[in-house]
Amino acid sequence: MKTDYNCFVGAWPFVKRRQIDFDGLRRMHEKHEIETGFVSSLGAVFYNDPFEGDLDLAKKLKGSGYKQAVSINPMLPNTAYDIKRADETFSYDAFRVYPTVHGYDFDTPQFIEFHHMASQKKKPIFIHCSFGDIRLDYLLKQKPFETDSLKQFLAAGTRTPVVLCNMRHGSMIDMAQTLSADSNIFLDMSEMRHSMFSLDDMADAKLLNKVVFGAFYPVFDFLAAYMHFDGVADNICNDILNRKII
Repeated sequence: MKTDYNCFVGAWPFVKRRQIDFDGLRRMHEKHEIETGFVSSLGAVFYNDPFEGDLDLAKKLKGSGYKQAVSINPMLPNTAYDIKRADETFSYDAFRVYPTVHGYDFDTPQFIEFHHMASQKKKPIFIHCSFGDIRLDYLLKQKPFETDSLKQFLAAGTRTPVVLCNMRHGSMIDMAQTLSADSNIFLDMSEMRHSMFSLDDMADAKLLNKVVFGAFYPVFDFLAAYMHFDGVADNICNDILNRKII
């Protein structure tokens, strides 16, 4: 089943975007024959209580065939309670975290505790290595992405699948040895727009079997990721679009 692992609904507060509701997302997917996706709420990223945004989204996704990735901020004091409330209130399929937005590293005790909880539930974790256009730092100040901290976390072995979202093309290549060492690690395509031959580069780095489709729509233009399938062999495109992480 063709899947988008990095998609959102809701208003992006810093730049005007259209088609920001679930119907708009689904129309974009149907146009490009994407059958499902792991959807998250942009509101939940910025709310001090992420559960409220996640609950609103759960109501919209019910019966749609789409999967929900709930947003977690481990630095808030009620993370365990939010997960418990989600468990008791609606069905969800993955967790999504934003270390550059919420200001922590991968060796922060709160993140380590969250990772343990996610592993116990055997649910994937989507880690955003950046969030939106970093040139907008006068509007959204993000903590610099710590490659060494991420390497140490991944090298320790992930007990549940991890999808690295919004990772720059160069960082993927630099971390190729670490990324290829664990079958539970995957990479999305949302930041491949910075290279004209990203999938060729992934193949050269022996990372092509790690790539999943994710466009970071509606924050980024959908075609900025999808265009990288142009001129690529159908079997490679289908492998990426249909790749399962669990």
